Amino acid sequence: MRLARLDHEFYEKAPRSLIGTLLLEAGLLRNEELDRALEERIPGELLGEALVRLGFCFEDDIARVLAKQAGVEFVDLDVTSVERSATKLLTREEAEDLHAIPIHFHTNGAVSVAVADPTNNTLLSRLQLATGQPVRLLVATPSALRTTLDRVYPRF
Repeated sequence: MRLARLDHEFYEKAPRSLIGTLLLEAGLLRNEELDRALEERIPGELLGEALVRLGFCFEDDIARVLAKQAGVEFVDLDVTSVERSATKLLTREEAEDLHAIPIHFHTNGAVSVAVADPTNNTLLSRLQLATGQPVRLLVATPSALRTTLDRVYPRF
C-alpha cells in the first residue's frame, strides 16, 4: 500500500493544479489517485490528461470541472447543433491550431467557441483576433472537439 502524500497544499498552489483540488472536492477523485497521477504524469501532459489516461476520471468530468474553474459553460458537442456559418470563421488549420471550433452566433454579434482548455491565458485574445468577433468560450471534451472538427471541416 502506498502512503498518501502530505504535500497536497504545494500542488494546490501550483499553476493549473486547481483541477485536482476541484475533482477531490466534487468526490470524483481520491487523494491516492491524485498522488499517482502527479507522479506518473508524462512530461508536457496536463493533469487532467493523466487522470483520464490512468482511468481515474472520465473526460466529461474533467471538462465540466475545467468549465467550473474557468467560470464558463460546458457544452456536449455530441448533442449540440453546430452552426455551419459559425464554423466558417476559422479554417480547419486554424481550428486545429487553436483547439477550438466556433459553434454558435449570438444576436449581439458574439460567437460561442468550444475549446478543451479554457485556462489557456492567450486563447481568448487569439480567438477574437482570428474570428474578428467577440468570443464566448464554452468547454468541450478533447475527443468531442476532434470528432466535431472532422465532421464540420472534412478533409477531401
